[in-house]
Amino acid sequence: MKKKNILFIHHSPSENTKKLSKLVENKIINVTPNVNLTILNLIEANTSSFREIDGLIIGTTENFGYMSGLTKDFFDRCYNDLKDKTEGLPIIYYIRAGLDGEGCKVALNKILTGLRWRQVLPPLILKGSWQEGYMKQLEKFALTFASGIELGIY
Repeated sequence: MKKKNILFIHHSPSENTKKLSKLVENKIINVTPNVNLTILNLIEANTSSFREIDGLIIGTTENFGYMSGLTKDFFDRCYNDLKDKTEGLPIIYYIRAGLDGEGCKVALNKILTGLRWRQVLPPLILKGSWQEGYMKQLEKFALTFASGIELGIY
Protein backbone atom coordinates (compact mmCIF):
# COMPACT_ATOMS: atom_id res chain seq x y z
CA MET A 1 0.00 0.00 0.00
CA LYS A 2 1.37 3.38 -1.02
CA LYS A 3 1.88 5.74 1.90
CA LYS A 4 -0.49 8.70 2.07
CA ASN A 5 0.52 12.20 3.11
CA ILE A 6 -1.37 14.29 5.65
CA LEU A 7 -0.47 17.87 6.49
CA PHE A 8 -1.35 19.03 10.01
CA ILE A 9 -1.19 22.80 10.47
CA HIS A 10 -2.04 24.26 13.84
CA HIS A 11 -1.92 27.17 16.23
CA SER A 12 -1.17 25.87 19.73
CA PRO A 13 -0.31 28.83 21.99
CA SER A 14 -1.14 27.32 25.40
CA GLU A 15 -0.12 24.21 27.32
CA ASN A 16 -3.54 22.66 26.70
CA THR A 17 -3.55 23.37 22.97
CA LYS A 18 0.00 21.96 22.78
CA LYS A 19 -1.35 18.78 24.43
CA LEU A 20 -4.01 18.60 21.72
CA SER A 21 -1.58 19.03 18.82
CA LYS A 22 0.89 16.53 20.33
CA LEU A 23 -1.97 14.04 20.68
CA VAL A 24 -2.83 14.36 16.98
CA GLU A 25 0.83 13.92 16.07
CA ASN A 26 1.47 10.91 18.31
CA LYS A 27 -1.73 9.04 17.52
CA ILE A 28 -1.48 9.38 13.75
CA ILE A 29 2.21 8.42 13.70
CA ASN A 30 1.70 5.43 16.00
CA VAL A 31 -1.63 4.09 14.75
CA THR A 32 -1.64 4.69 10.98
CA PRO A 33 1.62 3.22 9.63
CA ASN A 34 0.84 4.01 6.00
CA VAL A 35 0.51 7.73 6.63
CA ASN A 36 3.31 10.28 6.49
CA LEU A 37 2.39 13.18 8.76
CA THR A 38 3.90 16.62 8.27
CA ILE A 39 3.29 18.96 11.21
CA LEU A 40 3.68 22.72 10.90
CA ASN A 41 2.80 25.67 13.05
CA LEU A 42 0.53 27.95 11.00
CA ILE A 43 3.25 30.60 10.87
CA GLU A 44 5.53 28.07 9.10
CA ALA A 45 2.92 26.79 6.64
CA ASN A 46 2.84 28.14 3.10
CA THR A 47 1.63 27.07 -0.32
CA SER A 48 4.61 24.80 -0.92
CA SER A 49 3.52 22.82 2.17
CA PHE A 50 0.59 21.59 0.08
CA ARG A 51 2.63 19.72 -2.51
CA GLU A 52 1.62 16.08 -2.76
CA ILE A 53 -0.71 15.88 0.22
CA ASP A 54 -3.72 13.60 0.43
CA GLY A 55 -5.43 15.30 3.38
CA LEU A 56 -5.27 18.28 5.71
CA ILE A 57 -5.94 18.78 9.42
CA ILE A 58 -6.22 22.29 10.84
CA GLY A 59 -6.13 23.00 14.55
CA THR A 60 -6.97 26.51 15.69
CA THR A 61 -8.06 28.46 18.69
CA GLU A 62 -11.00 30.79 18.85
CA ASN A 63 -9.94 34.36 19.58
CA PHE A 64 -12.52 37.08 20.20
CA GLY A 65 -15.24 34.92 18.62
CA TYR A 66 -13.18 34.36 15.45
CA MET A 67 -10.32 32.15 14.25
CA SER A 68 -6.90 32.84 15.71
CA GLY A 69 -4.86 35.60 14.11
CA LEU A 70 -2.26 33.11 12.88
CA THR A 71 -4.96 31.01 11.22
CA LYS A 72 -6.29 34.09 9.46
CA ASP A 73 -2.74 35.13 8.55
CA PHE A 74 -2.17 31.73 6.92
CA PHE A 75 -5.27 32.11 4.75
CA ASP A 76 -4.42 35.76 3.98
CA ARG A 77 -1.00 34.66 2.72
CA CYS A 78 -1.99 31.49 0.90
CA TYR A 79 -5.64 31.63 -0.18
CA ASN A 80 -5.13 32.95 -3.73
CA ASP A 81 -2.27 30.58 -4.47
CA LEU A 82 -4.19 27.56 -3.14
CA LYS A 83 -7.46 28.41 -4.87
CA ASP A 84 -8.10 26.26 -7.94
CA LYS A 85 -4.94 24.21 -7.25
CA THR A 86 -6.18 22.19 -4.25
CA GLU A 87 -9.84 21.72 -5.12
CA GLY A 88 -11.40 18.65 -3.50
CA LEU A 89 -8.72 18.35 -0.81
CA PRO A 90 -10.11 16.27 2.09
CA ILE A 91 -9.94 18.28 5.31
CA ILE A 92 -10.96 18.28 8.94
CA TYR A 93 -10.47 20.97 11.53
CA TYR A 94 -10.85 21.38 15.24
CA ILE A 95 -11.34 24.53 17.30
CA ARG A 96 -10.31 25.05 20.92
CA ALA A 97 -12.95 27.58 21.87
CA GLY A 98 -13.34 29.47 25.11
CA LEU A 99 -16.76 30.66 23.95
CA ASP A 100 -18.92 28.64 21.56
CA GLY A 101 -16.65 28.42 18.50
CA GLU A 102 -19.45 29.44 16.14
CA GLY A 103 -17.83 32.59 14.74
CA CYS A 104 -14.63 30.68 14.02
CA LYS A 105 -16.57 27.82 12.42
CA VAL A 106 -18.58 30.15 10.16
CA ALA A 107 -15.43 31.95 9.00
CA LEU A 108 -13.52 28.73 8.33
CA ASN A 109 -16.45 27.17 6.48
CA LYS A 110 -16.65 30.20 4.18
CA ILE A 111 -12.95 29.89 3.38
CA LEU A 112 -13.25 26.13 2.78
CA THR A 113 -16.18 26.75 0.45
CA GLY A 114 -14.16 29.32 -1.50
CA LEU A 115 -11.22 26.94 -1.80
CA ARG A 116 -13.59 24.09 -2.68
CA TRP A 117 -11.95 21.84 -0.09
CA ARG A 118 -13.96 18.79 0.97
CA GLN A 119 -14.75 18.78 4.68
CA VAL A 120 -15.17 15.04 5.31
CA LEU A 121 -16.18 15.23 9.00
CA PRO A 122 -18.06 17.97 10.84
CA PRO A 123 -15.69 20.27 12.74
CA LEU A 124 -14.82 19.32 16.29
CA ILE A 125 -15.41 22.26 18.62
CA LEU A 126 -13.87 21.85 22.06
CA LYS A 127 -15.64 24.65 23.90
CA GLY A 128 -15.70 26.03 27.38
CA SER A 129 -13.30 25.39 30.23
CA TRP A 130 -10.63 22.75 29.64
CA GLN A 131 -11.81 19.15 30.04
CA GLU A 132 -9.62 16.04 29.85
CA GLY A 133 -12.39 14.48 27.73
CA TYR A 134 -11.23 16.71 24.88
CA MET A 135 -8.27 14.39 24.39
CA LYS A 136 -10.44 11.33 23.68
CA GLN A 137 -12.73 13.32 21.38
CA LEU A 138 -9.80 14.63 19.36
CA GLU A 139 -8.10 11.22 19.26
CA LYS A 140 -11.20 9.61 17.72
CA PHE A 141 -11.67 12.53 15.32
CA ALA A 142 -8.06 12.57 14.07
CA LEU A 143 -7.76 8.78 13.77
CA THR A 144 -11.05 8.50 11.89
CA PHE A 145 -9.71 11.00 9.37
CA ALA A 146 -6.21 9.50 9.13
CA SER A 147 -7.60 5.99 8.71
CA GLY A 148 -9.98 7.22 6.00
CA ILE A 149 -7.10 8.85 4.15
CA GLU A 150 -4.91 5.77 4.64
CA LEU A 151 -7.62 3.47 3.20
CA GLY A 152 -8.50 5.81 0.33
CA ILE A 153 -12.03 6.41 1.62
CA TYR A 154 -11.63 10.18 1.44
